[in-house]
Amino acid sequence: SVYALIEAEETALYRSKDAGNSWKKVNKTRVINERPFYFGNIVADPIKKNRVYKPGFNISVSDDGGKHFRGTAVEGGDIHPDIHALYIGTKDNNLLYIGTDGGVFVSRDKGSSWSMFRNLPVSQFYHVSADMQTPYNVYGGLQDNNSWYGPSESAGGITNSDWKKVGFGDGFYAYPDRFDKNIVYWQWQGGQYARSDISTGEFKSIKPYKDETTDDLRFNWNAPLIFSNDGKRMYVGAQYLYISENKGDTWKRISPDLTTNDKSRQQQATTGGLTLDNSTAENHCSIITINESPVDKNIIWAGTDDGNIQFTSDGGKSWHNVTANIYGLPAKTWCSYVDPGHFKKGVCYATFDGHQNNDMKAYVFKTEDFGKTWTSLAGNNIPIFCNIIKQDFVNPDLLFLGTEFGLYTSIDNGKNWARFKSNFPKVSVKDMVIHPRENDLIVATHGRGILIIDDIEPLRQLTPEVLNSDLAFLKTKPYYIETSQRGGSFSGDDEYRGSNPSDAAIITYYLKKRHVFGDMHAEIYDKNNKLLAKLPAGKRKGINKVSWYVRMKPPKVPASPQLVGFAMQGPTVLPGTYKVVLVKGKKTYNSEIEIKLNPNSKHSDADRQVRLENLMKSYNLLEKLAFLDKQLLDMRNQSKEIKPTMSKRYAKKLSELIKISGKLHKRLVATKKGNITGEEQIREKLGELYGFILFYEGKPTDSQINRLQGLEKEIFGIENDIKTLKTKYVQPINSYLQKTNKKQIIITTKEQFDKENK
Repeated sequence: SVYALIEAEETALYRSKDAGNSWKKVNKTRVINERPFYFGNIVADPIKKNRVYKPGFNISVSDDGGKHFRGTAVEGGDIHPDIHALYIGTKDNNLLYIGTDGGVFVSRDKGSSWSMFRNLPVSQFYHVSADMQTPYNVYGGLQDNNSWYGPSESAGGITNSDWKKVGFGDGFYAYPDRFDKNIVYWQWQGGQYARSDISTGEFKSIKPYKDETTDDLRFNWNAPLIFSNDGKRMYVGAQYLYISENKGDTWKRISPDLTTNDKSRQQQATTGGLTLDNSTAENHCSIITINESPVDKNIIWAGTDDGNIQFTSDGGKSWHNVTANIYGLPAKTWCSYVDPGHFKKGVCYATFDGHQNNDMKAYVFKTEDFGKTWTSLAGNNIPIFCNIIKQDFVNPDLLFLGTEFGLYTSIDNGKNWARFKSNFPKVSVKDMVIHPRENDLIVATHGRGILIIDDIEPLRQLTPEVLNSDLAFLKTKPYYIETSQRGGSFSGDDEYRGSNPSDAAIITYYLKKRHVFGDMHAEIYDKNNKLLAKLPAGKRKGINKVSWYVRMKPPKVPASPQLVGFAMQGPTVLPGTYKVVLVKGKKTYNSEIEIKLNPNSKHSDADRQVRLENLMKSYNLLEKLAFLDKQLLDMRNQSKEIKPTMSKRYAKKLSELIKISGKLHKRLVATKKGNITGEEQIREKLGELYGFILFYEGKPTDSQINRLQGLEKEIFGIENDIKTLKTKYVQPINSYLQKTNKKQIIITTKEQFDKENK
């Protein structure tokens, strides 16, 4: 059989049993007439005759060739509405895959139960914002999948469960209140604005309504919601611009109709083809972008979906339409974003999007005189229409441009553009925000979720002087020693896990040309000019980064069949300024990197000092243990080797030495094989204690301090025993061996041990 779902004056499902030569109407009920332009799929089971699926808001199934349908949700399952794709297994028709506005689901029992693929990073964010908590949270709205907020960093990586839902419907703008961390503003489609208290779960609708001075309000599907630079005022836009200074409880209109008010583009209530459909996505002649000038709060720019760009310089008392001054811009091209300059009053950047009119060109403009004249910034290498432009608030020449095919940057105020790579996908960039404290660029994409580019400070320093240097260090923010975090669950591959910011101190430099011949590496020195680390360095042209994990080498521990997992990491270096030497062939370049304590740590300096003293004591004792054990093994192993060649008298002494050194070795080190649990000797006990002190930044417990003192006494006792062995056995044996011209027992010295274990 062949099935056809046909939208007509009477939308219906038709079936043909003769390969399309004749057709019979089999169903015209509501399930078939469900938004025909949006839900046009009908899928026949490849195995079971007469079984047909109809995806729609939910998924319906018929077992009689489409005459009657029932919802699979009746049988079970909890799937996101708006189902646009369905695949049925060709060899196993119990297997169903569906693609919805909320993700991809799979059923293995014909739709009675469903599982969601939670590991696909394909979310579609419209907008993004961030708060000032530590670590900061990001906020945003998803296409038909609610509004959310989640952390920029989480123990074990950022997982789905770290995100919290704050609003329903199609999500767009979402903002934290600047002064109350429990308040979040969000919206759903068509200008439905809300304010939520996340501590109670309550939300309050705060949208403005028409009054006797206005026409019906025309809110865009993606209506703008913007906060002032000081966080005290909120702006929203229909065809008019509204302002609120009390969290949305009161609104004041501060503009006339800023659109063209073209009536021919406002027929959504009476048009739409064969089936009327008005979800507010059809609304037109509306404001879609607003921004207040960072230089002067009275300067506000607004752009509309019918091509207007206007501004006020007196807080809304008067408005100026400057659209006609933009040379080369086709009429009716959507003004997708306005970005008032951060440094001068008359500056504004703007992007325009003509793809709705089948115009895929990039339109990017800048004015420096309040729109009297405009300069095009769309270079020849911008291949597609643009959604947003942002000027950096530190370097006026640094711009970021969000296009339908990825992110672009300019370091010369738009004269030249380069696509941002570094694993950034060629995906639609819808919104961006630069975090004011962390200097991270937070990007909302339509297809790859939210991406964070850590610390754009190096980009700010790419001045002409730097670009003409053979090599130049680029300053980065200080590294803060992080509190040790343990977290995360064993979720397998079922859950997406976003990466945290790097836990390394980053050394950044610019290379004018690729380094081809000779060595290139970075060296880190402390204040005593002691070499702490030697690290590989990138050689490519452009920006390179070296990661230093700000830790000393792990302590040397005696060899054993058992691991000492707690001793596999070295202590973090002390706060301070460290010298960086970049070796490039025969040339060297010097810089510094600053290491600071975590400002959010709750531990006092006194507690930190106690911890440091005991941590380094345990570290040094582990190293001492390794040295002592090496001496014991030297005695034992070499004695075994020479014993067969010795006289009876000295063979007896060697046997005693072998026995005693072996016993001491077994006191120091576990010699039996073990897995998770096994034999514990001083090495294992001290290694565990070292780890517990290492992973906590505050004062160790009294028990830990006392335990360390006890282990220290045991180690010093064994050290004295080794001295006795040297005097009682090694020296007389070596004296005899020297007289007989035989190979002596050579015991590793501390200097030799340190040299071998650099």
